[in-house]
Amino acid sequence: MSPSGRKWRATAAGAVLVTVASLLAGCGGDDAGGDFVSFRFANSPTALSLVRIADELGYWKDAGVRPEYVGPATTVPATQLLDQGKVDIATGMQSDNITAYSKGVKGFTLIASSMLDLPEEPHMSYFTKAGSPINKNNWKAIEGGKIGVSGFNSCTDLVIKRLLKDNGVDLNKVEFVELKNELVAPALDKGEIDLGVFHPPLIGVLLSQKEKFTQIATSFDDWGELGGQAPFKASNIWLKKNPEAAREFVGIIAKTANWANEHPKESAEIAGKTTGYPVEQTTNWHYAPNALLDKESLQLWWDLVEEVGEVTPTWREVTIEQMATNAYNPYAKTADLLVSQTQNKTIIRDTQNTGILDSPLVQK
Repeated sequence: MSPSGRKWRATAAGAVLVTVASLLAGCGGDDAGGDFVSFRFANSPTALSLVRIADELGYWKDAGVRPEYVGPATTVPATQLLDQGKVDIATGMQSDNITAYSKGVKGFTLIASSMLDLPEEPHMSYFTKAGSPINKNNWKAIEGGKIGVSGFNSCTDLVIKRLLKDNGVDLNKVEFVELKNELVAPALDKGEIDLGVFHPPLIGVLLSQKEKFTQIATSFDDWGELGGQAPFKASNIWLKKNPEAAREFVGIIAKTANWANEHPKESAEIAGKTTGYPVEQTTNWHYAPNALLDKESLQLWWDLVEEVGEVTPTWREVTIEQMATNAYNPYAKTADLLVSQTQNKTIIRDTQNTGILDSPLVQK
């Protein structure tokens, strides 16, 4: 049972799905009477999360900052809830963050990185029904068919579109169907779609059912190691009130990411445990070492949307420097974003600074 200060918060059906009144940001206490800063973390119980992996490893137990699990945010985007101060920390694809900024929703800051991509630990995988003619050497077989994605202008939508386009597929001859994550596999099994886009932990579940499904490609085939990033973003209200807690949070996320990369089998088992899928079937992501943010993996979204998405004039006005900083990362030497994750291949064991780094995004 999780200690108090890490309670699950139920959500009301049909409402915003975030319980606000009893989850005000600030100090809490545990059974031993110790004080800590809590953060309301918006995340689905069936989604992978370094926050919850850290919980399983005991990293929050004696920390000065601890999660309160709320949500997930459904009818209202997490960026909007952060902007309103109704949740404190969330994750989400960079495309969502750019869209929010382009619409004037700017009350959040990106403070820590998340997944990258490896051939054996991809951000996304693409599956067909077993026996389908669609494969890496015959992408055009998808023309006239349907692809199940969990959201338009998102990673599940944009990356497969660019991969298809680069392989000569006429996107006008493909129907993209928006489905909830948990409905994509059943739709593929029933023949309602011809290809499905999946994230961990479901990738491992489908890989274990070779009689039903065939993995034909992964996101690595499109963007290599970049991984697209779904960075951790914090409410500016919470950051301004709790800068040192934010620094400790990023440090724990970095420690957890490094552990997961060094222990892929064990981290996948925890992923299964925390999401409710069979632990022997689940897969985990590969994470950016040290939780350091870089420009390249965040900025690739502008290219993706320019090529196959929907661009608005205000989208083009947003820059990554407006929203992201390494100022809260204890493993950063400066607050500046790395140019690329190629600069960040080695796990850093010792902190590189003694406090919040100087950045125009601190206390904004």
